[in-house]
Amino acid sequence: MLVVALTACTKDLTTEIAVDGAAEAASSSKILFSADNAARGQMIVRFHGEADEVLSRVATRAGATRTGVEGVDAVLTRVGGTAVEPLFIITEKNEARLRAAGMHLWYVLHFDESADLDEVAASLAEVAEVNTVQYNQYIKRIYNKEQLTGNQDDAPATRASGSTNIPFNDTRANELWSYSNLGSKSVAPRYAEEGADVNVVPAWELCTGDPSIIVAVLDEGVMYSHEDLADNMWVNTAEKNGTTGVDDDKNGYIDDIYGYNFVSNKPEITWESSKDTGHGTHVAGTIAAVSNNGKGICGIAGGDSKSGIKGVSIMGLQLYDGDDTSTLEETARAIQYAADNGAAIIQCSWGYAGGTFRDDAQFNRSAGAEKTALDYFIANGGCEGVITGGTAIFAAGNETYPIAGYPGAYEPCISVASFGCNYKPAYYTCYKQGVDISAPGGDTNHGSEGCILSTVPMMHGKGKNYYAMQGTSMACPHMSGVAALGLSYAKKLGKSFTASEYRSLLLSSVNANFLDYYTGSFTFYDEKYNTITINYPDYKTAMGSGYIDAYKTLLQVEGTPYVTVTSGQEAEIDLKKYFGDGASQLYFKSVTSSQTERMAIELQKSEVVGDKLLIKCNKAGTITFEVTALVGPNTSEDSLSPMPATVVRKIVVFSRTNMASNGGWL
Repeated sequence: MLVVALTACTKDLTTEIAVDGAAEAASSSKILFSADNAARGQMIVRFHGEADEVLSRVATRAGATRTGVEGVDAVLTRVGGTAVEPLFIITEKNEARLRAAGMHLWYVLHFDESADLDEVAASLAEVAEVNTVQYNQYIKRIYNKEQLTGNQDDAPATRASGSTNIPFNDTRANELWSYSNLGSKSVAPRYAEEGADVNVVPAWELCTGDPSIIVAVLDEGVMYSHEDLADNMWVNTAEKNGTTGVDDDKNGYIDDIYGYNFVSNKPEITWESSKDTGHGTHVAGTIAAVSNNGKGICGIAGGDSKSGIKGVSIMGLQLYDGDDTSTLEETARAIQYAADNGAAIIQCSWGYAGGTFRDDAQFNRSAGAEKTALDYFIANGGCEGVITGGTAIFAAGNETYPIAGYPGAYEPCISVASFGCNYKPAYYTCYKQGVDISAPGGDTNHGSEGCILSTVPMMHGKGKNYYAMQGTSMACPHMSGVAALGLSYAKKLGKSFTASEYRSLLLSSVNANFLDYYTGSFTFYDEKYNTITINYPDYKTAMGSGYIDAYKTLLQVEGTPYVTVTSGQEAEIDLKKYFGDGASQLYFKSVTSSQTERMAIELQKSEVVGDKLLIKCNKAGTITFEVTALVGPNTSEDSLSPMPATVVRKIVVFSRTNMASNGGWL
């Protein structure tokens, strides 16, 4: 007898298959997950390649109820099989690359809902042509509805005008501490520390977005008509201008104008259920709410409406509708849709609870369909001429657990942990293993103003278009917004990356880990009223590579070196490292500096001593140095010929409070 057991609680990291009898061991190794939390009357199967010919003749026909594989069809007959369909949507445009990835071998089998799923799985696993059997699991939201809390008012919170330095005219921009945090403790949010943000203001001087960069939001439905989102929504023009009821662009979906509703398998995206939270619209706003339009908030890559610059495009791929949740089948198709329709980034706040998988190897063994879909997106998503391949960004999870949730923890993806307005990790965030990077996600311990304000649908008819939430789900779109802004700048500069190169660039575009802010502990009650105490020093090296910095991202895209120093302390910058080889044959002729008023760091000292730049500033901010040097066999202009070459280098210096020095060069 076959017994399939899955333990997925956050206190136990085991996922195993127990088998009675050696004869059943081979077939049981084909089975992924269990019937727990799985759709009734459905099973996902991957066939071996030798079954392709018969599957192509039988299973791919419209209305097929059998596969053509004798052993599988015998099982379907016994359990009342009603339909057989490919898991992934195959079109003339994508067939070649789907086949190259082996995705044409994945199928969904439908049968009587009263059938015992474990028995069906065991029977299918015994068929020689079957490679993998996977239960059609429902996908878990990273966020709990109870955590979506904060300021529900349309009126701005009481904030001093100097609490941010955002240059746009959006009416609630002064509440966006996660973009620009000047540490004004006399006003909300409480305990704010200067610099605990994504440092996007100086980045906007270089780029504000580009509509050719598409971010697919896999979440609740995105309100594409929202006053602060409509102008930055992705639109499938072939379908919008085409014939209703016809697949005008031949992508396998009919009338998919703003994306697709995978929950109901219909083109109409919804957001009006009384049980919706507004979550999909909220994350979309952080990424690309229209900036400088005199309304609400601005997005990290929302463009500049006043200057006629459009932001990045939001593609809505709906996975949740009230209490209705997508299955693995629907989620895999959504990821494929993003790749096949031009998305460069997928923004994801769903997955498995932290601890369900111990590592990538176990994820590879136990979640084949998700991995296949993600690998396809990472290989085939992107934006032509800018990035080859897609960037998959996931929330790390809200279970206060030292392992991030999968699929986000899968190495090619980016898993984002959350910190608050005072640099400290949010009380709920997962951390350590599998976490790649951190971003602001809010924390109710600093009041509702310490959460993340963004767009939402009109909340249950009360006229609320903006709302503050907390969670790694809020940190995740900060990361997605910065990633989209970086790709927008790459397009502006005519630069291009592979997906792997760009992932590495993002993970190195950070400020140093939180160091002195990681002291003490915090005690709270979870949703089951269990007492939880977190020890902040445990997080010092457990929040990924650091916290994302938008300006550093754009500097890395353009290839400009930077260095971070601690404000209030004198720092020594070795200039030789920025002039390549022949460093011993350098003569530094001049050093000039420039900075914008908004990011002024109140430079107290700047002088060159030999080949060192000595600098001291007394507040957080950014300054650009232009260093002119003579490089060559001689060390001064008075030397005999040949004359040394004059070389100019730009170096950007970041001043941060209580931060360790770190630098970067692409």
